[in-house]
Amino acid sequence: MTNPAAVLSTPWKINGLTIKNRFVLSPMAVLQPTEDGRPSDQSIAFLARRAQGGAGLLMVGGGAATARGVAEAPFQPLMRSDDDRFIPGLKRLVDAVHEYDVPVIHQIFPSFGAMGIPGEGRTTRAASPKPVHMGAPRLPNGFYIPGGRTNPTPVEITKDEIREVQEATVAAVRRCKDAGFDGIELGAHMRYLYSSFLSPRTNWRTDEYGGSAENRARILVDTIRALRAEVGDDYPIGVRMSVNDHLPDGQGPKGYAEVAQFIAAAGVDYIALTDGNYESMDANLPRESGAILSHGEAQIFREALPDVPLLISSTYDPQQAADAVESGIVDGFMLARQLLADPDFPNKVMTGRTNDIIWCDHNNSCLRRLIFNVPVTCSKNRETGRESGAAARKATLQQNVLVAAAGNPALMGIADKLASAKNRKANA
Repeated sequence: MTNPAAVLSTPWKINGLTIKNRFVLSPMAVLQPTEDGRPSDQSIAFLARRAQGGAGLLMVGGGAATARGVAEAPFQPLMRSDDDRFIPGLKRLVDAVHEYDVPVIHQIFPSFGAMGIPGEGRTTRAASPKPVHMGAPRLPNGFYIPGGRTNPTPVEITKDEIREVQEATVAAVRRCKDAGFDGIELGAHMRYLYSSFLSPRTNWRTDEYGGSAENRARILVDTIRALRAEVGDDYPIGVRMSVNDHLPDGQGPKGYAEVAQFIAAAGVDYIALTDGNYESMDANLPRESGAILSHGEAQIFREALPDVPLLISSTYDPQQAADAVESGIVDGFMLARQLLADPDFPNKVMTGRTNDIIWCDHNNSCLRRLIFNVPVTCSKNRETGRESGAAARKATLQQNVLVAAAGNPALMGIADKLASAKNRKANA
């Protein structure tokens, strides 16, 4: 049997970037940036605490690469890289993390696609006009949407608009590099703009961006080639993508892996794998560790991409993770909720102190806070969201009551019945 402490302590590389162990802080929109989109003292304190806890790589999530992305973002505020004036603040964050000898990668979104919020004179845009529907029974534990919810239908993004998004994304990545980030990641998952192109379920275009796997990969292939021309071959570029829609009319792992082959050939240095999307959130936020391994999805991607570093999510069982590294399936493990519950999780695993681990309860109070735009904390760790002390934003009593009520099965059951009855009456 493999030794988790020994295996998960081993270094590995993304392009020329050395990562000292296998633990990766997954990107999350929990950093409490300033209202105008700059890293706050709390942003830096949150990341520093995870670096202190032993994570070998930090990923900064919730970043907007374009002004339109900022305006339509479903979560506010968020980190911005759409203008040169944000470079000094981003550099302050990077320098603070580097004090712990830990690299940091910025995940950016040019647009939020069908998950965006439309505004006056501003529609949401996606590969094809396919709205997102969220509701039972495809919700994670502890999360309820009474009656379900269907987002506004996006319009099909034009080819000229695709080129504009690409240009803005290249400019944002240049800013990230100038700020000192050790790499960037393009978010192409969860029904955001890029992800809408990858699956036939959400892409029925008849131009060069639709149809075959090669065409569905084109928006990312073209963007990556443009990025390489801007930042060179030795700057780490990654892509985060779904591996399985987990929907009756959706695309499975073999289809996504075929798309990934074209993306990788364009010059990607790693691919981060996530399961499901906003319409199959139960698969995206499972309670069990390593579902992406037990489903065989990571193995399918490894077969398709034998030489590309792969990162997977929601695999927190140390033995399971170590076995996946030893078998050559996976290179790194992205931890989100578990590092909210216990920032010292990596150090505890690497020193054999697994009995001291504070385990995430997977009741997803953090997710409910995120959805309601309430400062994210953790029911298992009172320090989370308060790492900077007085500088951290605090939830009001009313907000805390709302979050608690939204996680109450009895209350939400009643609300769901009422909302469903109202929907049926409206549609009659």
